Amino acid sequence: MIASTAQPLVQFLIIGAAICGIYGLVARPQAAPTEIEVGATELRWLRNVWQGQFGRPPSVDELRAAVKVYEDEEMRYREAQALGLDRDDTIVRRRMAQKFDFLTGSQDNDTTPTEAELRAFFNKTPGDYTAPSAFGFCQVYFGDGAAGLNAAKVAVVNLSPAAIRDPAAIPAGIIAIPFPRCYQGTSRADVLRNFGTAFADVLGKLPVGEWQGPVESGYGFHAVLLTGRKPGQALSFAEARRSVEAGWRAQAIRTARERQDRELRSRYKITVDEKALLELSASNAGQAR
Repeated sequence: MIASTAQPLVQFLIIGAAICGIYGLVARPQAAPTEIEVGATELRWLRNVWQGQFGRPPSVDELRAAVKVYEDEEMRYREAQALGLDRDDTIVRRRMAQKFDFLTGSQDNDTTPTEAELRAFFNKTPGDYTAPSAFGFCQVYFGDGAAGLNAAKVAVVNLSPAAIRDPAAIPAGIIAIPFPRCYQGTSRADVLRNFGTAFADVLGKLPVGEWQGPVESGYGFHAVLLTGRKPGQALSFAEARRSVEAGWRAQAIRTARERQDRELRSRYKITVDEKALLELSASNAGQAR
């Protein structure tokens, strides 16, 4: 369930200004510096912010995920405040948490990996580094709907055994599209961009050297002659080095962030009012019906 709410959570993070004002909006006794209390008041506030953003109350999993975001940000807010990073900063909460992440994560980001480290990283998943597959093909467009489908089918069916392998056997259709008739060495990414997913998927399965059709694209129906197909080739370490280093740096940042999260959570006592969370979620379900 949480995976399906990733997009709303990204949007939820944007509501930084509202989160910054929680202490001004909510009056309650202050917790100890290393204790974070997520009680009924905070949960209700988080629920209301979510509902205002998405037009519906959050599910229990969505509310739990929003609480996790709140906890992570609150810890970083307090750590940043302890470092004095709140001076002359108007968007205090989010800005301070971002500064804390930047300062504590910059060393990992700036670390230069050794050649041995990069090779070891590459050797873990060498299959991740491949040159894109490429296609050579000719296509003739016949239009969309039933008329286009039937026209493409008839054009292929009427070819003689000798003509079925001739790139010029099917003349250009009456309806023009702004793409070349024939392509050579075209990557799957380019095919996807020009003709869409369905066309690219079929292109990967067609027999080489014979007109086939109808083949559907984002525009309608085509007759297609596949003239060549080159599968993606595994890259050597030298060929993939730039991508390997980028992947290594991204992994280093993720590892540093996870290590930081564990260290922070070991120092903080976080209390979530589970009863209030479940009660709010139950009321949310009633509102949604």
